[in-house]
Amino acid sequence: MALIQSPVLPFRPAVGVHALALLLMELQPGADGPQILTADALYQLGRVEEAYRLLLNIEHTAPRPPILARLAILQLHRGFLYDAYQLLKKLINSGDTSCLRPLLSVASLLDRALLEKHCHTASKRILCGQQAESAIREAVAYLSIAIMASGGGAIDSLLERARCYALLGQWKTAIFDFTAILKEHPDHVQALCGRGFTYLMLNQQKECTLDILVALQCGAEEVTQSMLSLKDKAQKLVSEWLGQHCRSSLSETLSANPVPCREELLREAFLIGGALMNTDCREPRWHLLYIDTLLAKGEVNAAGAHLKQVFGQEPRDAAAKARWGVVKAWQQNYKVAANYLSVVSEKEPANLDFLITLLQSAQRKRLAQAASQQASSVSESGQWEQALALLTLAVRAVNEMKLQYLRQRAACLAHLGLHERAVSDLNKVIQGHSADGGEEQRVWAEDHCRRGRSLLLCSHEESGLQDFSQALDLHEEQALLCVEAGLGTQRLAEMFLRFALQNYGQQKLDKAWLLTETGLKVDSGHVELRRLRSRIKREVSGPCIVN
Repeated sequence: MALIQSPVLPFRPAVGVHALALLLMELQPGADGPQILTADALYQLGRVEEAYRLLLNIEHTAPRPPILARLAILQLHRGFLYDAYQLLKKLINSGDTSCLRPLLSVASLLDRALLEKHCHTASKRILCGQQAESAIREAVAYLSIAIMASGGGAIDSLLERARCYALLGQWKTAIFDFTAILKEHPDHVQALCGRGFTYLMLNQQKECTLDILVALQCGAEEVTQSMLSLKDKAQKLVSEWLGQHCRSSLSETLSANPVPCREELLREAFLIGGALMNTDCREPRWHLLYIDTLLAKGEVNAAGAHLKQVFGQEPRDAAAKARWGVVKAWQQNYKVAANYLSVVSEKEPANLDFLITLLQSAQRKRLAQAASQQASSVSESGQWEQALALLTLAVRAVNEMKLQYLRQRAACLAHLGLHERAVSDLNKVIQGHSADGGEEQRVWAEDHCRRGRSLLLCSHEESGLQDFSQALDLHEEQALLCVEAGLGTQRLAEMFLRFALQNYGQQKLDKAWLLTETGLKVDSGHVELRRLRSRIKREVSGPCIVN
């Protein structure tokens, strides 16, 4: 039983232990235990030289970790730093530093501090010289002793050891050390960055982003420097993750709050945007993110100034040009705004939807009106692609709430041969029909005719004919005008005939009769339809009942 396993002893118990140890030495001459116990008691009594000589005699005969550990501390106490270093090196090479833990419970605070400082300095010296795996492992051993000597509170040593573990690929162990620091110091920027970058190596996006974000709130400049110290691939990835988080967060803020948003809601976005621009000022997306945040705050002039500085007054980049559209809308120049924003409406619909949230409700309505008017103008000169982009902007600006813009876009899509999309728009229009009659019956009939035509042209013939039938029931005159202006009465009548014959052949006489009658509404003089009607009438009225 050695004194080393006991708590710190006051002077009187140390005297008693020393007497007992001397007795044990007499009873067990040459045994290590009593001699080590005597040395520990002498150390407690302040008789360091005697303890050193006693341990030195034992060490010469059998150098073991418990003896090496005691000699190292005594040499530190005596001021012989080189000797202490050599002894600690032997202890580390032995592979057993656990014997230090009970020894430190009886060591003085001063000697523990000396041991902590000496080991931390030794680790720095090793790491400064080389980055080989063996050197890093040796540095970890010294740092572990420093942490042990401090009672686990050596922040610098924990931080350094965590970095070493990360270099060795022991990422989860590194995270454990970083977390130990953050438990006591939750705003420690280097520990937050270190843990965040370690999560990066583990491809844990959420955890990495959260740590870097907290670090930014504690010290943005220090975080920027840490990001700049990363290798290019890692720096780009952590920037991507921060950018994605900021975009998502900004979108959520704008969907829940009208512009201009309160400053506290945008603080995080400004922090991230600033850090990303400082990390890579050549990346356009980070500047666009910062501009969007300024617009969300309502700082239109500042957004315009930054936009002009980075991209110019007339940028070629579509995303930058679209931001000018937002600025122009805030400045009530809706015609120019519509032209600028339309450049992303068809190619980047998600981007368009986000940019629209940067405008107030009244601005969106005025923008939609301007886009619709511009579309009418350019379509007259045959610029259908541009008209489509403008109409998509109009539709999205009012969130598909105005049926007229959907009708207008459906007509444009049909002209471009994009019938599936035209049908989609007309579906929404027809779903918006109310139960009231009056003049609207004429408009509704036209909607069904337009959808019917597009359905027929994209091979949904049966559904298309149903639309024409419904249009004729709603307002026959208007439906016939639409047919004449579109497919033509003869072509549509032929389609009704074909489907009527098909149903007649399957002995679905009721359905064949309805198709024939509707076809004759389209073209009352159609010979084949009239013949088919007569045949169906004869069969229905004949003596045999056909099931």
